[in-house]
Amino acid sequence: MKPKAYACRILFGGVLVIGISGCGKAGDEEATAFKTPATVEQAATIFNLSTFPVMDGAQRRTPAVASFSCEAPGDVKSVFEFQRKKLLSLGFKELPNSSITDQAASAMFGKKGFVVSVSVFPQERNKVLVSIQNHGNIRPGKLPVPANVKPVYVGDAVAMYVTDAAVTETKDACRKLLLADGWAPYGGAGDSSYYKQNAMRVEATVSSAPAQGGKTMISYSGLLMSADLPAPPDAEELRYTEQTRELSFETTAEQKSIVDFYKKALAQAKWEPTLDHTVEIGGRQEMIFRNPTKDMLTLAMPPLRGGKQSVSLQHQSAAEIAELDRQLKEHEPEIRAKAKKQQEEKEARWKAAQATRAAEVLPKFAVTLPAQLTGLEAKASEIKFNVPKGNAKPVVEAWRKEFRDAGWKEDAASVEALAGALSLSKGSQSLSINYTDIGVMPAEVSISAIGVELEARK
Repeated sequence: MKPKAYACRILFGGVLVIGISGCGKAGDEEATAFKTPATVEQAATIFNLSTFPVMDGAQRRTPAVASFSCEAPGDVKSVFEFQRKKLLSLGFKELPNSSITDQAASAMFGKKGFVVSVSVFPQERNKVLVSIQNHGNIRPGKLPVPANVKPVYVGDAVAMYVTDAAVTETKDACRKLLLADGWAPYGGAGDSSYYKQNAMRVEATVSSAPAQGGKTMISYSGLLMSADLPAPPDAEELRYTEQTRELSFETTAEQKSIVDFYKKALAQAKWEPTLDHTVEIGGRQEMIFRNPTKDMLTLAMPPLRGGKQSVSLQHQSAAEIAELDRQLKEHEPEIRAKAKKQQEEKEARWKAAQATRAAEVLPKFAVTLPAQLTGLEAKASEIKFNVPKGNAKPVVEAWRKEFRDAGWKEDAASVEALAGALSLSKGSQSLSINYTDIGVMPAEVSISAIGVELEARK
């Protein structure tokens, strides 16, 4: 006799979780292809998102094995239905708890132990953004937890528990259990710690849960990475970005030690350096690694800053490199002509700007930045950065109040959980704010200005 499924609404740590009991069972009914966390190569044999079909008129972003995103013409429901039919035709089974409305659509699908999430939400100009993420073959509910915890919600993509133990004690206990289970530390952000095994990354969040009487909350979720990028054990401020398949961190180790680590660690996966030494390119020391399938890894180290060495390791597939080479050869004359024209136009704009600045100095406007941000790019005309998932809307709401108090008028605003856009003005000055926060990876926030210079203020 199958257990009954019933809807549940739980206010957990200030977040409303809506689910269906037993929904974690749906995916487990599928035969699992691999008993341990999958490698990139293993995952690709089940589902390779780099070859997932796109709708007519859609613009695919950089192809990757474990993630897919594109901007497609049409409405939320029809675009979501296209993704659903394609996944079902590939042997996936739709799991319980799908949500499809005119404003947004989300669903989970399972196949041979792997779970993927699909989300669709509107953009501007009658287009929608499609995001598909492979969450891997390890159910969060199967991960080890300390004794005396109580499950609150155990689903296909997330598992939540509460315990009476203190936050610090619980976090240490989770860390020891995950390490003993073969998971290696892989950075973190805020209350979340990341752990890696093969191409699977687990996010373990341990925090206080006021809505549960001050108890401690444990939340586990999984993500399949499109690139298995190792990190040395002494890495600090470690971050992996799925969109660019790039690992970045800081370390006190010398460049030679870093190079030696990667030569040894990558050799185990049949990566070989193209040269036995680094080469200076654009002010950075770089080393290229290639594997038998002609994929490429670029290890880059800029000059020391503050006594620490910044390091990045980025993956590019053989298909990406071949396509870049093809485009360069095919369009080289056009590219050279265009580059020359752009340089001439840039010089003309610079001269015009210099003349304008000499006659008129633009006013400055300070923008308060959130405490937890990464990837900051601050210019006088535009500021961009990433914040942890779920934090984009609160950042923008705080700005709205701050800007209104400073005399800015909102001309247009669309502020939703997953995405938003605002336009503000003050006389001849204008601001534009945009963000996307799909809940799977760090959110992107940007603000641009006309007639006023932006100043980033922490």
